[in-house]
Amino acid sequence: MRYLFRDQSNRGGAALLCSSALVLFCLIILLAIVPDLAPTQAWVLLFMLLLLAGAVAYHKLTAPWFLVELNPQGLIYHHRAGSWLLPWQAFAYARVAELSGQGELAFIGFKVTAIEQFLPNLPLRLAVKLLIEQRHLLLTALRQNCPSGTCPSELMLETGPYQSKTRLYHGVQAMFAHRMQHCSTLLGLELFIPTAGLPLPAQQFCQQVNQSRLIYLKNSQT
Repeated sequence: MRYLFRDQSNRGGAALLCSSALVLFCLIILLAIVPDLAPTQAWVLLFMLLLLAGAVAYHKLTAPWFLVELNPQGLIYHHRAGSWLLPWQAFAYARVAELSGQGELAFIGFKVTAIEQFLPNLPLRLAVKLLIEQRHLLLTALRQNCPSGTCPSELMLETGPYQSKTRLYHGVQAMFAHRMQHCSTLLGLELFIPTAGLPLPAQQFCQQVNQSRLIYLKNSQT
């Protein structure tokens, strides 16, 4: 049994690219026939907007087709910079991340119980991207839990080695492990994926992940 969740954020890329190219072609023809139809600044602005639309379309087209995959090995998250696999036995549950007083955040969080089964297989390029892209999640949690700005400084530190139960990590892997530890302290969750792009509501997605986890673990024991 395998579930694939299409990334909704990359829909419409082909249509946007084709329409942008068509409008660009028409503008070039129009500029060649009647160049005095509009001021030079207007022509430049139109061409810049079309180039921007083309860049957005390219960004959509080059994004992974599927955002999340559930298979017998675990949950796979696909990102432009790579993919990570979280084995079913390596986490306890998935839920929507939330902060007291602010409600739900735009992230699905996972309660990781066995970092050794996840971290060694995390692509370094993807780890760097996620550290950058999700830094605002850590900062938001820090502001909520530390409105006075006097929180322990170690919650912002992500340098130095990281010692798990069975292995010592260095470099990017250690930085990611420290981030997971800080998020666990502040949010009660260690690993996150954005809800943007999910083809179903976040709560429903978490319910399906948790149900699938129980089914896969049960099947693996029989």
